[in-house]
Amino acid sequence: HSVRDAAVDVELIAKLKKNNATAIATLTREQSTFIYAIVPPWFDDPFFQRGVEPQTIATLRSAAYRNKVGNDPDFAKNKAAFEMASDNLRKLYQAGVRIGFGTDTGPPARFLGFFEHWEMELMVQAGLPPMAVIQSASKNAAEFLGVTRDFGTLEKGKRADLIVLDKDPLDDIRNTRTIHSVYLGGEKL
Repeated sequence: HSVRDAAVDVELIAKLKKNNATAIATLTREQSTFIYAIVPPWFDDPFFQRGVEPQTIATLRSAAYRNKVGNDPDFAKNKAAFEMASDNLRKLYQAGVRIGFGTDTGPPARFLGFFEHWEMELMVQAGLPPMAVIQSASKNAAEFLGVTRDFGTLEKGKRADLIVLDKDPLDDIRNTRTIHSVYLGGEKL
């Protein structure tokens, strides 16, 4: 998870770099602890709605659920943790620490599929360029997992797991949601 309790310091940065460690932010995990106190704008996003049951969205939109989240005793602490995590991600990236990709999706109200795209958006908002975010989920992830022989970059002899987009994510990271087609091992799904 993100470093969210204190600002990263030069000592931590030096240790991460010395050990060739990978920092994974999980900003969506942090924001999911308080975001439902409001109705997030992406509830109306067709890309989000395709993967979530309407009754789930209705529950999360309800005043009762929003009040529950907004009245959580840790609400302010959770918001502050998200801000700290975002700042720390930017600092780690700027210091040259390898950034990986993760969301901690799976628990209730952390939506597989959509949260990966939202994580990319939050990483850009934190100050990472879109290409660095894309590499965090591809090249850097493969390096971290030790699978660069087959995965992580588009090169001859590698598996060719990729998505083809209708719009350029370097112009706007949200364009990763404009999925035209998906290939696994070079085979179109």
